[in-house]
Amino acid sequence: MNVPRWLFVSLALLAGGSLSAPPARGQDAAAPSGSVGLDQLLRIPADLEFDVEKRGGLTRSEWIARYDEARASLLAARAGLADAQERLSKFAGRKDNWNMAPPGLPVEAAESGGDTYRLREEVRRWRAEIERAEGRLRELDIQASLAGVPDGWRGTNPGAENETVTQGSAAR
Repeated sequence: MNVPRWLFVSLALLAGGSLSAPPARGQDAAAPSGSVGLDQLLRIPADLEFDVEKRGGLTRSEWIARYDEARASLLAARAGLADAQERLSKFAGRKDNWNMAPPGLPVEAAESGGDTYRLREEVRRWRAEIERAEGRLRELDIQASLAGVPDGWRGTNPGAENETVTQGSAAR
C-alpha cells in the first residue's frame, strides 16, 4: 500500500509525534532533545509583534499617501492660480481703457476675443479648486483625528501645511 507523504505527516502531527527520522542504532529512542509539542505549535508566541498597525482601517503608509495627495492637489491649485493671475495682470496692463461692445454682450467678451474674460474665469475656477482642496484637507484632518491617527502618519510637514491652509483662506 502506497500512503501519501502528507497523510503520514498530518497523522504524525495529530498523534503528537515528531517528524524527525527514527533514531540510529545505538541511540536512545526515549525523548529526543529539543522536541516541540503540538500544543506549542498551535499557540502564537506572546513576544511576536506584527508591523502592520491600522488606524481608522488604514495603515501608516495609506494615511501618508492620502495626506500627500491632498497637499499635492492644493499646491497644484495654488500654482495654477498664481499662473492665471500673472497672465491676467500682464494682459490687463496692455489694454486700452476705452472698450466698446455690442448691446447685450459684456465688455470683457468683446475685448480681443474675450481673453480677459477667459482669464478671469480661469482665476475664479482656480480659487474654487483651492477651496475644494482645502476642504478635502480639513475633512482628512477630521477623519484622522476621529481615528486617532498620530501626527507622524499625517504626511510630510503636517504643521506647516495646516498653517498655510489657514493663511491662504484668510488672505482671500
